[in-house]
Amino acid sequence: MSAGTVAIVGAGLAGARAAETFRAEGFDGRVVLIGEEPVAPYERPALSKEFLAGTRDESSLLLRKPSFWEDRGIELVLGERVIELDAVGRVARTARGHEIRFDDLVLATGARPRRLPLALPEGVHELRTLADARALRDELVPGARLVVIGGGFVGAEVASTASALGVDVTIVEAAPAPVARLLGDRVGRLLAARWRSRGVRVLLRTGLAHLRADASGRVVSLLLTDGTELRADVVVVAVGVEPAQELMPERPARHVHPAGDITGSGHWTAAALDGARAARRILGLADPDPQPAYVWSDQFGLRLQLVGTPRPDDECDLAGDDESFAAHYLDETGGLRAVLLANRPAEVAAARLRLGESMRALAA
Repeated sequence: MSAGTVAIVGAGLAGARAAETFRAEGFDGRVVLIGEEPVAPYERPALSKEFLAGTRDESSLLLRKPSFWEDRGIELVLGERVIELDAVGRVARTARGHEIRFDDLVLATGARPRRLPLALPEGVHELRTLADARALRDELVPGARLVVIGGGFVGAEVASTASALGVDVTIVEAAPAPVARLLGDRVGRLLAARWRSRGVRVLLRTGLAHLRADASGRVVSLLLTDGTELRADVVVVAVGVEPAQELMPERPARHVHPAGDITGSGHWTAAALDGARAARRILGLADPDPQPAYVWSDQFGLRLQLVGTPRPDDECDLAGDDESFAAHYLDETGGLRAVLLANRPAEVAAARLRLGESMRALAA
């Protein structure tokens, strides 16, 4: 494909990598990258860490310098939300009434925070966008009482950052251990103990029943499912994400190519690879070699690096202590499915190589 128009809906990592790949592979047609946020593609993982802590500014989050897109003839259409996708007529319509006609389209609308079935007073935050992070950062002042609902990676990162800023932090998690659905109970219990040793209150097997607000509509407390009431100045809801699939055609459409978190991959490297893969398929090029999933998290003095995708019923071979450990996740045959490394950066490359070789052998 050497002419025509490619539209990319979603200016996150997957969308950005798709746009870059079209140009890198010699496509000389029109490339239009459409983003709902009024900012060029940026790093989301830093929002819960360095940006929230104030050690990185907005310009440093950008995936590319502003001139990158212009130099490569990639049109950025920012602050525009696509509300309708006509896969047959091949046109995308925005909330402002603009129409963008395409020959092929990469659908990379990503994921959105999973919502609670409750009214959210002022002072209750989600964290997915730069605007979310700005609003939350303004409220994390020393002495404030923060309650984080959800003990996954994002919740833990926010708690870690806030605690270092002098905020009083409580984590509320409905499961028996944090991150148990991803990393299992043993690793979850180890992490919970570390969080507690850093001064964070961790409440497990407990859910949120109600949010209470004052006369001005500002959150003042949370009522938990066990009857406990927690006073709070700030609340962060971090109970996972769900794919933003409302534009997905009901049936597979030849000229619409989903990529990134909309497919449920959910990780930084997976989104990057998926965006590039979608562009290559449109161009008629072979898929790159399969790579194991990779995700990292910085929390409470730990750099956690997860290679592969463990399952809840995997056997977990755990060695080390809460300062440095390795967890190997084994499938029902004893084969290695994933490796979690805590403060062991020198071992990551070997884990990626080993799991990558296994994936390529299975694909052969």
